[in-house]
Amino acid sequence: MSAQFNDLELLDSVRDFALGHPHPSMQKFRDSMRNWGDDWISIKPTYLPAADFLAAAIANTNQQTRPLVETFEQHKNRLHWEQSYKKADDVVPDAMLDGYAFAEIIGKRGPFVSDRIRAGIGIWGPDILYPRHQHQAEEIYVVLAGAAEFKIGAAEEVMRSAGDVINVESNTPHGFRTIDQSLVVYYLWQAGDLRQTSSFG
Repeated sequence: MSAQFNDLELLDSVRDFALGHPHPSMQKFRDSMRNWGDDWISIKPTYLPAADFLAAAIANTNQQTRPLVETFEQHKNRLHWEQSYKKADDVVPDAMLDGYAFAEIIGKRGPFVSDRIRAGIGIWGPDILYPRHQHQAEEIYVVLAGAAEFKIGAAEEVMRSAGDVINVESNTPHGFRTIDQSLVVYYLWQAGDLRQTSSFG
């Protein structure tokens, strides 16, 4: 593997955050993270406006999450920002399409290629609804900055903020609504199609 520029800094930050996190739910992902693979590919940077929320989001982190948000802020112009949905899909509100993005660091499409685990960062602007959806892979959200009301399965909505960990089991409906500040999450997927488009309804 011969990653260019500072890609290894991103890889180390993403891996170390997962491997060093004390929450019990993270333990289920540690073997996949330790053995993600060893292939690297060059990824063309792309821009989406939601990346601009990162700088202000640093003020809404905590001591544990701030270093990772700062690292992503430093590298945001080199990342491949993308979205899972399009307006023509008619499955998420226009406000979400205008104000969200994610950047994968480890996963099937790289830059660090893995068919075992998917890891990266997601950003949603203020006052955005992400409707309830589901997918085969098990997922972890770690809130890095901001806050949102999460609805997981049949449970009541719960406000989650910086440092909170949300475990979503396979095929469990889940969604959230951000408040008056942007939401930044660290996400992990495993045990399923790592690039499956979620289903709604």
